[in-house]
Amino acid sequence: MIEEDSEKVESIDGRVLGVRRWHLVTSEQVEGGRGAAEARAEELASRHVPQHIARHLKPGGRPHRSLFRMQDGTWLVRVKRSYEEAHFRVSVGELIRAEEEIEERKPSTRETGRQSFFGL
Repeated sequence: MIEEDSEKVESIDGRVLGVRRWHLVTSEQVEGGRGAAEARAEELASRHVPQHIARHLKPGGRPHRSLFRMQDGTWLVRVKRSYEEAHFRVSVGELIRAEEEIEERKPSTRETGRQSFFGL
């Protein structure tokens, strides 16, 4: 899984604030066990370029990259280009369970709010 640190500029009560957050940008399943997944994580850490850095790269260009393997096995990566900097992390996890979405029942137009609430 790759999570990127991003900043969104928002105006709140007349003040401009930079709001930072981590968000999941991609995930993939890897066949072959944990060793294969860790090798793929290192490959992604070595090659992935966050979108706001990638859109300014010219063909053949490559940003500065610092890779850190953390104690828990995740990769923390710092990518720099000119005056821009981005961070992302690559993690390996074991999928324990995945559940399909179940769409909620749409109430008929004849149901009252009370009937809908109590499932009558």
